[in-house]
Amino acid sequence: MQSSEEGDDPMPKDDEELKTKKDRYKVLALLGKGGYGAVYSVLRLSDMEKFAIKCENASAARKALYMDCNVLKGAAQIKSRHFCTVIDQAAVKDRFNFIVMKLIGKNLWDLRMDTPECRFSLGTALKAAAQCLVSIEQLHRFGYLHRDIKPGNFAAGRKESNEHHTIFMLDFGLCREFVKRGEGKLRTQRATAPFRGTTRYAPLNSMLEADTGRKDDIESWLYMVVEWTSGGLPWRKLKAGDRDKVLQFKKDLRTKEEMQEDMFYNCPKKEFFRILKYTDSLDFYSTPDYKFVYYCIQHAAAANKIKDSDPLDWDQNSPYIGPIEPPGDGKVIELDVEGVMSIEGSLNKTRKERETKRRAKKEEDKESEKNHTKKMDVRKEDEKKKGKKDAASKKSNN
Repeated sequence: MQSSEEGDDPMPKDDEELKTKKDRYKVLALLGKGGYGAVYSVLRLSDMEKFAIKCENASAARKALYMDCNVLKGAAQIKSRHFCTVIDQAAVKDRFNFIVMKLIGKNLWDLRMDTPECRFSLGTALKAAAQCLVSIEQLHRFGYLHRDIKPGNFAAGRKESNEHHTIFMLDFGLCREFVKRGEGKLRTQRATAPFRGTTRYAPLNSMLEADTGRKDDIESWLYMVVEWTSGGLPWRKLKAGDRDKVLQFKKDLRTKEEMQEDMFYNCPKKEFFRILKYTDSLDFYSTPDYKFVYYCIQHAAAANKIKDSDPLDWDQNSPYIGPIEPPGDGKVIELDVEGVMSIEGSLNKTRKERETKRRAKKEEDKESEKNHTKKMDVRKEDEKKKGKKDAASKKSNN
């Protein structure tokens, strides 16, 4: 096992062998790296099958992998087709924690950039939009907001597993529970909230540092779908740091017709603008009508004579065989909390250890305070006895 000396990258190295309680895995290649960790392809040595591992630095202040595990367990409980299954998990002491998942294909940003005009055909955009909407409703159903909906956080499955027409939701590091577990109640809306997400796709509320709800994930989804369809958003040339300028673009979209024309160029404007107006009519506590949004997409497909069997841009020689079911009603379900905890195993060890230490320290402080109180009581009693003795002695002398 390699040590993590100061200045060394603690992440896995090519050809490194990783052990779990169940199996051994050989690291093949780095697939991607982000703010909360890295993803690698690995080979399971017991059967030579390829998987992906998602790693997080053991010293990371924000435990994004912990959130990934909770979300993916929730998805497993409702048997969703749009979330990866956690196959295995472990921790390499003082270096990184990791989970093993199925290997998937390219994300939707890369797939769009592979097209000749850097935009999807309308049929592909609408099919992808419908699948992503279903995954968002499912995420909301088990009580989480994503808060970073964007093309890079959705990917197609692999052809080898016959899932290349199915879209998977990824990266749950910025997710937040919007329900109080065990109570079945929504969290109270915060007066303000720090910005979360990606400037290009962030909803108005996030840009304004207001607390975000389920409606805001759908707003981000719409920006993503428009980009797929038109090839770019009106504010695409602005940088992440130009948040105020992007915010103004998004405000103008609500009121200026010329901005709407620019925004929905090459798009089914009527249906997309209807979705925008609908999301704007909701508030933090609203349960969105996901089926209404879905049927707006289906209406756009029918109006443009798009058939269910029309191929996707990344598999043009085959009819579409991906999911076509509508979303659910968004009614929040209660998760099996014990199941959520068990899937994490060693990943949650550090968190449990911290909690155990915190409780032990609390008990220690209580005991210390109790002993201090006893000492003070004894001291007071001694002083009281001494006072009585001194008074008696003084009286005797008189």
